[in-house]
Amino acid sequence: MTLLMVTPGMRVAGQTEFPYRLDSVTETMLVVGGSVLMFDGAYGQNEKRALPEIEIAKLDAMNVGRFDRFATKFWDPQLNRIREKFEPGTSLLVIAGIGVYGLNYKTRNHDWEALKTLSLMYLEGLYLCSGTMAISKALVNKPRPYAYNKELPLYQRYRQGNNESFFSGNANILFYNAVFFSKVFGDLYPESRLKPWIWATALGIAGFNGYLTVRSGMHFPTDVITGALVAGIAGYAVPMLHNKRFQERLQMSPWASEKAGGISLRWVFR
Repeated sequence: MTLLMVTPGMRVAGQTEFPYRLDSVTETMLVVGGSVLMFDGAYGQNEKRALPEIEIAKLDAMNVGRFDRFATKFWDPQLNRIREKFEPGTSLLVIAGIGVYGLNYKTRNHDWEALKTLSLMYLEGLYLCSGTMAISKALVNKPRPYAYNKELPLYQRYRQGNNESFFSGNANILFYNAVFFSKVFGDLYPESRLKPWIWATALGIAGFNGYLTVRSGMHFPTDVITGALVAGIAGYAVPMLHNKRFQERLQMSPWASEKAGGISLRWVFR
């Protein structure tokens, strides 16, 4: 994932004014929603038990959909260790990018608005992705591909989380980092010629990690695709909801009565 380095006082071609701002309704909605998902998902995963050996022995790869079935032949612990390093690595790159931009903005404008806003945005999206993934793993009892692999002894196919295949948390975070970073870069530098290269590089890294995830025997292709879709929505929607122009057109306000409450939405056409 490409990291843009900006020195104090340097203005990158295409850079405009800072396009994001925090909004009390948006932040409350995202933080509360993420908190509910994370709490319920964590509780569900703690209560969930691994698929026992007697059930594993009954698994038949022919019962797996054709699109996913080939993944039941894979098992490579070394590839699994490699692909797990991508998640913290890309997260650190995104955090570093936010830090570099935020510090440069502080030098030029003498406030921490950019660093504070981008950091909270990133954490909110990460919270939503992780919570959605945790809920899915807790509710969906889907064996991992290696559990179907008859070439492995039963003791290798029995391990904690062997029925938490749906959906891939690793792909979820990788694609979230890719989409969030690329979307934010495009908003910060709308005229930059690097935008297509940023998108291609970031999604390419996430896609390669998805390949390793399947090839290692830890997830089916549909697990990776679903994780990527959820991550893509979060990675694109969070910056969009914080965009000043979008907020001017989509006006949200909380309301409450004695019997109910909620948030009213109004779209302003211009």
